[in-house]
Amino acid sequence: MTLYQAEYKSKIRREKTREAIALAMENRWEEAAAVNRAILDMFPDDVEAYNRLGKAHLESGNYDEALVAFRKTLELSPSNAIARKNLDRLGVLRREQQQPKRAQKVKPEQFLEESGKTGTAVLEQTAEREVIAKLTPGDALTLRPNGRRLEVFDADGEPLGIVPSRMASRLLRLAKGGNRYEAAVTHVQGSEVTILVRETYQHPSQRGVSSFPTRADQFHSYLPAAVQELDLMDEEDEEIEAAFNSEWEEENGEEGEEFPRAPFAREPAMEEEEEEA
Repeated sequence: MTLYQAEYKSKIRREKTREAIALAMENRWEEAAAVNRAILDMFPDDVEAYNRLGKAHLESGNYDEALVAFRKTLELSPSNAIARKNLDRLGVLRREQQQPKRAQKVKPEQFLEESGKTGTAVLEQTAEREVIAKLTPGDALTLRPNGRRLEVFDADGEPLGIVPSRMASRLLRLAKGGNRYEAAVTHVQGSEVTILVRETYQHPSQRGVSSFPTRADQFHSYLPAAVQELDLMDEEDEEIEAAFNSEWEEENGEEGEEFPRAPFAREPAMEEEEEEA
């Protein structure tokens, strides 16, 4: 193979990889599977293409095909963490005869750190593992207040857990002042779910107040997440992130029901605390 041919094939691989990722981010899993198969026709030992193919089959509910793809990944790369994690998830879904959720996905660039505007939290009091297994990184979530608790729900309105009290208390207070927030899944491991919370609007009355303080004794803002955390991209193609530079899409919701859409009603107990402070 000449140098020109090698460069041409490498270019085709990059373009097909971008296409496969773009389709996956739009939940067009069958088309994504077809593109990944095309990559494997040219590069039969492409570990990441097998991972993406397995992911596409898994999200489509084609569990047998997903199993084959992830096992092939492990043949080529025995220590591949993405394949092993997805095989564990696949095992739970097969046992429970459940289908993965068709949740809206956030854009990859929304996983980047923005000082004071983003923070992560490991959910507490999480749902059953069978519910958690249907989640994938990138799934958009809904935050809802319940007294002093900040509860997290998936795209179907199923409860997933609650935000830790320290973060929840601050966000609830700021939301009462008019701030708005959105959330997404960043990591799922067994029954543990890590979410990213992003400030999407800061009310003028909150100007200068950070939603996510970065002092060492407080919770930390989110560090940049490589897009391969979404199980869609390999390390060589991180520049593909630039292909997804668009704003988050707002969803319509009933006023006062969902955390990101409207300020909360003040609670007398919390008013007293603020006055004493």
